[in-house]
Amino acid sequence: MKRLVLIDGNSLLYRAYYATAYSGNLMKTTKGVTTNALYAFTVMMMRVLEEYSFSHICVAFDAQTPTFRHQVYTGYKAGRRPTPPELIEQFPLSRKLLESLNIPYYELDHYEADDIIGTLAKRAQEEAFDAIDVITGDQDLLQLVSDKVTVHLTKRGLTEIEAFTPEKVKEVYGINPKQVIDLKGLMGDNSDNIPGIPGIGPKTAMKLVAEYGTVENLIAHIDSFSGKLKERLEEHKDLALLSKKLATITQEAPLTIELDELTYRPFHYETVLRFFNEYE
Repeated sequence: MKRLVLIDGNSLLYRAYYATAYSGNLMKTTKGVTTNALYAFTVMMMRVLEEYSFSHICVAFDAQTPTFRHQVYTGYKAGRRPTPPELIEQFPLSRKLLESLNIPYYELDHYEADDIIGTLAKRAQEEAFDAIDVITGDQDLLQLVSDKVTVHLTKRGLTEIEAFTPEKVKEVYGINPKQVIDLKGLMGDNSDNIPGIPGIGPKTAMKLVAEYGTVENLIAHIDSFSGKLKERLEEHKDLALLSKKLATITQEAPLTIELDELTYRPFHYETVLRFFNEYE
């Protein structure tokens, strides 16, 4: 059975850091190397290896360069609090961990982990993989859900996970997975500084998308509205289209990695033990 697991590395690393930084006393080795995120990320990766059945695997990371979305909208992701330096120090350690576990990872300048995951998920479906599992804390990836793609949203590390199939997306949001980008187009996304239409929240956005299907179709029917809602739609329709574009995960990123390179080969115990001992 050909089954691909795709992991949103940045999402899980940030969760790993903040889940173990609440006390203010970060884990460190005797040499002073901060390891709190590394430790929790290791626990997450070991759970994946133990609990998921797969033939191929990849951890996708954001490249530390502006993305093509910043070219479209300079305010994209503006206002985010800076990444703690103690977490930045652990980014390269997470790669070393994955190397010791024989887990392939990948990043690409000017693209986000979401785009890598979206592109690999599309390729796997085209190459007749039986199933694709995406592990993330980012709801944006729900747009990738299909009959073969299940998105597993983390709530608390990997101890609480909610699996989203097309039926689950419909049950929770009242829309199909492809319409997640239309939802973001209307209500925006504060975490990424995607503006959306001011004054339209999740409930209204879900209702409008369920009724009109797409942002474009909604705009085409503005005259059927009245009052404040009509004013907002008319004034900010361009923002809605921009927001939808920003929220759309590309599935055509120019990856230089092939699916065959993601075949999982079990790790060597001694290699992992050396890594564990080095970082205590």
